[in-house]
Amino acid sequence: MIELPAGALAAGAASPGRRADGSQGARLRKHILDAAARLLEETRDLDAISVRAVAGEAGVSPAAIYRLFTGRSELIFGLCELRFRELDVVCEEAAAASPDPLESLRLRGRAYVRFGLAHPEEYRVWFMTKPDLTPQWTAERIMNGPVVTHLVEAVRVCLEAGVIRPADPTMVAFGLWSAVHGLTSLLITKPAFPWPDVDELVDHILSMLVVGLVPGREELTRRAVAAERASIARELHDVIAHNVSVMVVQAGANRVSPPAGPAAAMDAFASIEATGRQALSETRRLLGLMRREGERQSPAPQPGLEHLTALAAQVRKAGLPVTVLVRGDPRPLPGGLNLSAYRIIQEALTNVLKHAGPVPTEVVVRYRDRELEIEVTDRGPATFTAREGLAGSGHGLIGMRERVALYGGQLDVGPVPGGGFVVRASLPLEPPP
Repeated sequence: MIELPAGALAAGAASPGRRADGSQGARLRKHILDAAARLLEETRDLDAISVRAVAGEAGVSPAAIYRLFTGRSELIFGLCELRFRELDVVCEEAAAASPDPLESLRLRGRAYVRFGLAHPEEYRVWFMTKPDLTPQWTAERIMNGPVVTHLVEAVRVCLEAGVIRPADPTMVAFGLWSAVHGLTSLLITKPAFPWPDVDELVDHILSMLVVGLVPGREELTRRAVAAERASIARELHDVIAHNVSVMVVQAGANRVSPPAGPAAAMDAFASIEATGRQALSETRRLLGLMRREGERQSPAPQPGLEHLTALAAQVRKAGLPVTVLVRGDPRPLPGGLNLSAYRIIQEALTNVLKHAGPVPTEVVVRYRDRELEIEVTDRGPATFTAREGLAGSGHGLIGMRERVALYGGQLDVGPVPGGGFVVRASLPLEPPP
């Protein structure tokens, strides 16, 4: 029992509005509320909470309780308010277990329902009794309480992260809370009903609620494809600009210093023609791909397969043991295709690091007469699902597919028998002269 002065335990009833003051009164108040909570937990019957019963459980006189509470209703209200603050702590702790905003909401909902089931009588007083029985427990007090305000903040985090569509965070939070509260009330009032698993119920209800808020898989894919196409368009724009610049420089140089003899002139014109054809080919591919307005071009030259050694050295520094093999006779490639081949290998190596870790990886580039073959194989877990929704600026496999499709090629990805994962891409080439 809490050690309090005898006067505090045996003091007579206070006049209306008079309360015990100071730290002694706060300690006694907490002691009484803790006793009421124990009594309610033992009996699971709100009618068992009387001033006399709580006084007996707390080891104080009824008069000592009346010094702090005007009567039974205020005593019960104080107990419920204490529990309500505990509910907020429990929900916040559950939500903090995941950095993912949507997963955090789900864990918050689970914790809410389980807390309500653990304290059904207090929950009845909070939300399931007539307003005149608990006049202090107003709708305004509930909506401004920590449980709801923290839920609104959690929804706002989801909005800022872009994982739900733009909406009023207060309305979204109130809708989520209403659904979870409705489930909690049903579980409390109908305990004998053969309910499914509580956590599964909460997950299912929240999933149905957010289906209209969270962008669907098709929408997310469309966004990723649009973003990747814009990225490819920017890169092709730079390739075309480079080729046209080369043509201008070559033409200007030949005008200032004409080639000596017909053969030299033919070679000069052939070089300009080849560069122009390549620029025209890349321009055709660029059509239909939207370039975002207002974005600045990168002044840095675009990488290609000639930079593959440097790329391998870079990922080795990051911890990935990679070997690079080149088969066939390397030859100059069109700028856009060369860039796409490099990006495919770069994305594949990035995904190995991200999803398989530092596992042995092999890159093979094969120059054939009419196609360029790329193969990136690792010896990590052969889990396709974990690698399909790849994040990052390249959008994983979506980016690879877009680059390959741009040149009429083929992309195959999947697990390797015996363990590992492989990315194979083939890009059509003009036959060598």
